[in-house]
Parts: sequence; C-alpha cells; structure tokens
Amino acid sequence: MRKVIFVTMALCASLLNAQDIEVVNIENDAVQAYLADDTYLYDTDYATSVISKYYDKTLYGNLLDKPRGKRVNWVSTTITSKLSEIRIVVSENADYSNAVTHNTKSLGVRSYTISNMLPDRHYYYKVEEVLLTGEVNEVAHGDFRTEGQLRMINVDGARNVRDLGGWPTQFNVPIRYERLYRSAHLDEVTATGIHDFAENLNIGAELDLRGDSPNVASPLGDNVDFMVISGGMYYSGIKMKEKNAICLNWVIDRLREGKNVDLHCLVGGDRAGLLAFLIEGVLGVEEINLIRDYELSTFSDRMRPRSYEKTTNDTFAQLVPYIYTHGPSYDLAKCFYNYWLDCGVSKENLDYLRYVMLGIEDVNTGIVDVEAPSGKVAAVYDINGVRHSSPVKGINIIVNADGSVKKIVK
Repeated sequence: MRKVIFVTMALCASLLNAQDIEVVNIENDAVQAYLADDTYLYDTDYATSVISKYYDKTLYGNLLDKPRGKRVNWVSTTITSKLSEIRIVVSENADYSNAVTHNTKSLGVRSYTISNMLPDRHYYYKVEEVLLTGEVNEVAHGDFRTEGQLRMINVDGARNVRDLGGWPTQFNVPIRYERLYRSAHLDEVTATGIHDFAENLNIGAELDLRGDSPNVASPLGDNVDFMVISGGMYYSGIKMKEKNAICLNWVIDRLREGKNVDLHCLVGGDRAGLLAFLIEGVLGVEEINLIRDYELSTFSDRMRPRSYEKTTNDTFAQLVPYIYTHGPSYDLAKCFYNYWLDCGVSKENLDYLRYVMLGIEDVNTGIVDVEAPSGKVAAVYDINGVRHSSPVKGINIIVNADGSVKKIVK
C-alpha cells in the first residue's frame, strides 16, 4: 500500500511540474474544428462535403494550410550592422544534441515562430546572435511541449505540405511521422524552404506526379532522388494500376534506402491526393480519416473547394466503394492490400511498407516491433501481467498515457 501511495504522489508531482511548461498545439484552429466534425461517419454515399465550412479566413486566418508554431521573442544585444545571422536552435534534448536550426529572414527582427514540430514532444530552444567576428551571443532560451495530431509543414515558397504520419489506424498504432510527406509543387521553394524541408526534415526523395513537370532534378538539391511520372486522379486514376504500382514501388525502394519521401503534383490535391489515399488505406487508416485527409488540401490557397457530388463519372465518391470490391467489407485495410496486389505490388513490399510506417511485424496478431511509434508510456507488463519499468524479452503489453494499448515483441 505504501508503494502505491508513493508512486501516486510522484506522478502528481510530475504532472504539476508539467503544467508549468507552455503547451503548443501544432494544429491550427481550422484544422482542430474540421477534425472534430464527425459528419463523414454518417456519409454512406460519399455525397457530402464539410470542408468549406472551415475554409473561413475571416474566422481562422489566412494560412489555413500552415501549422501553429511557438513564437519566441528576444532583446538584441548587438546592433544590426555587426550581425552575420540570427539563428534559432531547437532540440528535443536539453544539451541541444541532434538540433535543427532556423534563421530569421531579416537581421532586424526580434521574434520568430518555430514550426514543423512533432506532437507530444518536449522541445528546448535558444536564440543566438552570430556576429561578423564569429562571436555567438545567446539572447533567449526556453522550453515547451507540443500536442496535436495532424502535422502540417511550413516550407517557405511552398504550400499544402504535410506529413502523412499521425493518422490512427485499425492496427491500433498511428502512422509514423517523418517518413512520408505530401505537398504541392516545390518549383518556387526558397533557400530557407530548402533548408527546412531537405535538411531539417531530411527529405531524400521527391516523387513528382506531374507528367509535364518542368524539372529534371529536384528543386531540393542534387542529392535528392527524383522521379517524374504522370499520376492519375479520382476513379480513372485508381484504375491506372500499373502506373500506381510503379509509384508505390519507387516510394518503398526509397524507404528501404532510409530516405524520407515527398510526393506531390501541381496543387497537392488530386494526383498526390489519390496516391496518399491508396498508401494510407493499406496502412489501415479508417474511412472517415481517409476522407478528411483527402479534403484537407482545400485549406491551401491554390486549391479549389472540393466536391463529392456525383455529377460526373470520375469523382472521389467512387473511390471507397471501388476499394471495397477487393475484399471483405469488414476489413478495409485488407481491401486496399488486395488492390495493391492486383496492381502488381508484391506482398513483400506491402508488408515492408507496413513495417516501416507502422512497426507492424504481423497484422494478424497485432505484434509490433519495439521501435513502433507511441504516446508517452504509462506502464509496461509482460505476458503474465507482471509490471516492468521497461520492455523485457518476449511479448510486452504497452499501456500509453492516452489509454491506448499495444503489444510489442523484444
């Protein structure tokens, strides 16, 4: 009994300390409101669209496809004429190991908004003024925590950029962040955007779904793998099985090489939207979230509001019913899996995709590897129900702080 009381008091103390740290939700207000709308749960004929209700700049601001960030302020110690740069150093580690850096566009500013964070992380930051002499002065520092799910990305010169990670799946683990991204074209990306996207986010491959792309190499740099292919969209696109297989196999090959991949078309909504839909589906994203993610491209200034109305023979409304023809109606992920098999993608590649993006070793048992993504762990139990401080050899039952449960094998 004493031990239980001691643990409870320690947990309370931890929670009290956590309350002293600022919490930043990486989702902007429009995204939060949109994701909370459950209309699509009841949209059985795929003839409804709610996105326009949240595409309201008078209510939510102008940059609806951008993440919410952490604004930092500082007081300069050096006149602008003596400065070489102002850099913001951000890390999940208090010693700033494995840090990323951001630079202000102007030497005259005294504030900066840090963006592109992951949710459920504790971040440390410091602001440094670098003098022309090479001397470095730290003018501000601090820390904060993040929350949220949808990870939109701020890339200077680009729009409609987001991480495919974070979506919950029917396998009880979310898609991993930091491996697959989707965007609009990157033709106008600036040097700052290239630094943030290619270097800070380590994008190593770019799939350009514009068959008429003006690029012969990636705007992100010569060391970024690049492929151009004419992608399909809507119902006609989902039937382009050979071409879709080429795209997915290329993506999987890059993932095998340890490279993070960005896929895009012109505005990141139709061709990129279809491929993202097909990838997320085989990873187990549920129907309501497949629809939500598909429509999120509307938040970009370059995207028209989408419509689900069945006015033509080539619409989004035909996609989910078509996928359901490929397997049991009670297992949507299996339907997507069978679709990809029909396209010519091998079982080995599909299983690898699930492994690298979910950590799943065996979808039938739900056993995942120890590196699988999770929230903060609250408790670890072995197969006999004995609690441990960390995973032990064999099967472990992981209980996360958010109440979710998963099995891992070590």
